[in-house]
Amino acid sequence: MTTAPTSSSAPQTSPPASGARRLARIRGLSRWMRGLLVVAAVILVAALVGMWFFTPEAVLARGLYSFLGVTAPAYTEPAAPVALPRLHLGPAYRVLGFVLFGVVAALALRAIAHAHAMFSDFSRGDVLTVTSARHLRGIALLVTVFSVAVPALKTVLMLALTLANGPGGRYMMVGIDVSDILLGLLGGLLFTLAWAMEEAAQVAEENRGFI
Repeated sequence: MTTAPTSSSAPQTSPPASGARRLARIRGLSRWMRGLLVVAAVILVAALVGMWFFTPEAVLARGLYSFLGVTAPAYTEPAAPVALPRLHLGPAYRVLGFVLFGVVAALALRAIAHAHAMFSDFSRGDVLTVTSARHLRGIALLVTVFSVAVPALKTVLMLALTLANGPGGRYMMVGIDVSDILLGLLGGLLFTLAWAMEEAAQVAEENRGFI
């Protein structure tokens, strides 16, 4: 008695074909991310220039008060005048503010450049490589530095814009928000992931060398 060989009617997908489709999706998404990063960099620079050189003084002052976390005390009576620090926003001070913000923006632009290079590698199919891991490590380092640079920017900016007020009108603020702490933790997390990714990439390259 013989039996005919049977086969499953469900289509079987070979692992290489499935992996190729996943890689194609990664490459397509990476190309989109490269474009979005370029748009983000252009918007960042345009917003920085527009904020300091094309914004009315009253609007700029309100934005800076919000950025610095300066608000009217909650216990002030409605009829009582609220004394907020006077911010000098003349042409020279606008240039100074632009330079100070530009230092922090340069960190963000450098991180965007690292991300753009990393997604360029991904778009070519180079996903697990030492170079990509080092780009991620650069992003992690810049995110960590950014979390320290923003509180420092607030301190220097407040002092610079109130220095001409004279005694009693000068202000210096030192403060760290929860967002700064979370950003520092994110930088540490990304650095750890980049380190693990670099080690895995080196092992993969060594294994390819034995084949």
